[in-house]
Amino acid sequence: MPVYHSSLNDLDVRTVGNISVLPLKTRAKGPAPLCEAGKDDIIDEAIKFFRANVLFSAFDVKGNADRVLIFLTLHISQILKRLERTPNKAEGSKVMHQLAVESFPLPGEQGWKLGGHLVAAKSSSERETMRSYFKQLREETGLRMLEKVFGEDGKPNKWWLQFTKRKFMNITVR
Repeated sequence: MPVYHSSLNDLDVRTVGNISVLPLKTRAKGPAPLCEAGKDDIIDEAIKFFRANVLFSAFDVKGNADRVLIFLTLHISQILKRLERTPNKAEGSKVMHQLAVESFPLPGEQGWKLGGHLVAAKSSSERETMRSYFKQLREETGLRMLEKVFGEDGKPNKWWLQFTKRKFMNITVR
């Protein structure tokens, strides 16, 4: 059974390092252009493919959008870990805000979990663009996952939280 790849691999967009800066449906500030209304963005794909892709220990990258998909899949794992013991949506919102503002390593820095899948930025301006883009992705993904993990009743959704023990590509997230 093959992994699911991004349909956005062939988009002609700006790249930073070896990742695509893809259009997003978001109000979070960052370098990503706005996505056309009615189209799925990379975060939609990451959420849609997460439960299938997280079962794999390897991922054959087909393009720069797949690298963003890998990053988001690991981030969704991190989100689920953080929300695992959260009793309701209000508390989950606080947890997601905390996760969005905490510092995180970039490719090439100590603590980076993806090894050589993503290359380090070549310049300080490229590094800042990458940090800003990842922050934008993390914020928006956290908001969307909050809606998935906590239903309209505000209680945790066991069908999402059952994936907290899974390791995508055998990488442990905290």
